[in-house]
Amino acid sequence: MAERRRRTRESRRKENCADACGDSCFWSRTCCPDAWVALFLFAVLGRGAGFPKSAGADPAAPRPGGRAAGALYEVVRRYRATVSPRLPACCPYTPSCSTYAVKALHRHGALRGGRLVLGRLLRCRPGAARRRGFHDPVPG
Repeated sequence: MAERRRRTRESRRKENCADACGDSCFWSRTCCPDAWVALFLFAVLGRGAGFPKSAGADPAAPRPGGRAAGALYEVVRRYRATVSPRLPACCPYTPSCSTYAVKALHRHGALRGGRLVLGRLLRCRPGAARRRGFHDPVPG
């Protein structure tokens, strides 16, 4: 009985920064947080540096209508076309973080979509994914 109560308490426990420190993927050199840092550097430093433009629309979602959402969408598309194929697949979630970003930007625009993407990137760890059942779709 005590074991059952302990497991129930642990399952209700909120995730926090200490959980992130315990996740081995958080400190790994091949997982999503580092890949998204590479994306940021690519977006900031890669403009006009000979990087190819992404070809066409993403199969996950079409380009959003607004300017800001379109610019963010283009950064994610470039990441998916140039950086992502060079890295091993490591995102613990379904759909992956980049697919989530494309869908969120298309569905919700730059402000809300950007906030959803940022929240997803901050919780992109095996421990957090395990608590959510490894499935985290974009909210409707």
